[in-house]
Amino acid sequence: MVENTWVSKKVSVLLAARNEEDSILRCLQALEQLNFPKAQLEILIGNDDSTDDTEQIVLDFIQDKSHFRYHSIQGQTEGLRGKANVLAQLAHQATGDYFFYCDADIAVAPTWIETMLPLFKAKVGVVVGVTRMVPEGSFSAMQSLEWLFSITAMRFFSLWEIPFTGMGNNMAVSRTAYWAVGGYEKIGFSIVEDFALFVAILDRGFTFVQGFQSGLVSLSLPVHRISHLLRQRKRWVKGAMQAPWPIKLSFFASAFFLPILLVLGLLAPGWCIGLAALHFLLVGAVCLAGLRILKQSDLIRYVPLFWLYFSLNNTVMLINYLLPTPTVWKGRNY
Repeated sequence: MVENTWVSKKVSVLLAARNEEDSILRCLQALEQLNFPKAQLEILIGNDDSTDDTEQIVLDFIQDKSHFRYHSIQGQTEGLRGKANVLAQLAHQATGDYFFYCDADIAVAPTWIETMLPLFKAKVGVVVGVTRMVPEGSFSAMQSLEWLFSITAMRFFSLWEIPFTGMGNNMAVSRTAYWAVGGYEKIGFSIVEDFALFVAILDRGFTFVQGFQSGLVSLSLPVHRISHLLRQRKRWVKGAMQAPWPIKLSFFASAFFLPILLVLGLLAPGWCIGLAALHFLLVGAVCLAGLRILKQSDLIRYVPLFWLYFSLNNTVMLINYLLPTPTVWKGRNY
């Protein structure tokens, strides 16, 4: 259980749901298994105009669980849309000292809150967790490694207090920090609402922690189709374009690495091989370090293949972003 120091703290879990009939029961079951006193816990579910059986699934599950509270989101907060609108409305209902965020396709670890809560030291306003995919084969493993590679890099830079991003499927903020920035109403709409909240809190003078413990690892559901992956990543890249230049430059460097490597292969094959080998070793070392610390050893055998996926995916993400197609999220165009 959580340390006695934190037992007196109340936690609100804020969960936005839209057309989640295939995944939300799994999410709710995981939240029910949290190792945290139920008297100090409330789980707020906001139904964002779902057109499937999401509402009924939620109501059936929570009918005998008083710490779960269901909210049918009515209307739109001025200047907000989608998930940001849901979370803004839920925040006004939340009574916790800390707001924890996860997505409806996430299964949090039982130790999620008890591991993350003690990371809120003085001046810490936001803590980011760790997410990977449910193991379902090679494509799922590539997505897991992509997440864990990025989070390992984020953890490394966080040691020098260099922030990168928030992560709305596994993140927590203090109530004090959230309302210090005025909530989502003051932040305004962003298709990557987690990043917007993360930046706003840091701009207000709070610090952050990138959690990196196995007890924080949540399991997401992988994307099964390339078309769905491209749709998801278009939204992510669109959000990344709102980031500070160091983050944008790191994305462009990754996206242009493979084209540069191919050109170098034509002009200077020896340099091409050397650069590719160095990059392969660097990516592999980061992955292996993260997997070891986070105790995700099932992914080790996929690390050699991940380098090719990683290099190709970054280039494709940029091309996909530049294509004149709409950004679609939860059946809505942005």
